[in-house]
Amino acid sequence: MEDSHYVGNHISEVLENGTKFRIYPSAFNIVWGKDGRYWKSPKEEKDPATLVQVSWLEVTGLCDKVEKDTKYEVKFKVKLTPDSFGFNELPLYFMVKYGSKQSWKKIYLTKDANVESNGSYVGPNNLTITTTDSRSGDSNLCFGLYEVWSGKWKGGLIIEEVIIQKMNQ
Repeated sequence: MEDSHYVGNHISEVLENGTKFRIYPSAFNIVWGKDGRYWKSPKEEKDPATLVQVSWLEVTGLCDKVEKDTKYEVKFKVKLTPDSFGFNELPLYFMVKYGSKQSWKKIYLTKDANVESNGSYVGPNNLTITTTDSRSGDSNLCFGLYEVWSGKWKGGLIIEEVIIQKMNQ
């Protein structure tokens, strides 16, 4: 049986002389992402991933280009379609991890987010993490967006990209 989960290519685009990275959904791992009943997967590298409907939302990725002992801000760039559902009172959980260090944030897309002119949400769906020597030996900065606990159906989320930006120390 073919796997119904989308496995990303893990490609990070380097911007601004290595101080910023852009990661498109084609690089993400998306649970149920290869099943058209649940997701419209990216066809091309820069295409968004569009959630049709799921009760288990799990989107993860990584960046292998970060430097140790550096502070980074990680931001999901997402938007909701006009017919989105299930996000009104339902929080999403945003996670960033480096080695054994991790940071979590609960976000409510319909209440907390700021909207850019193109309809994309920015902040407060951002997290910061400082990359320090990893005891586990994993030097990837990992990130994820989750809602797997409620069992409620949700749909109409468009994930455009993740931006990882080096911050001034």
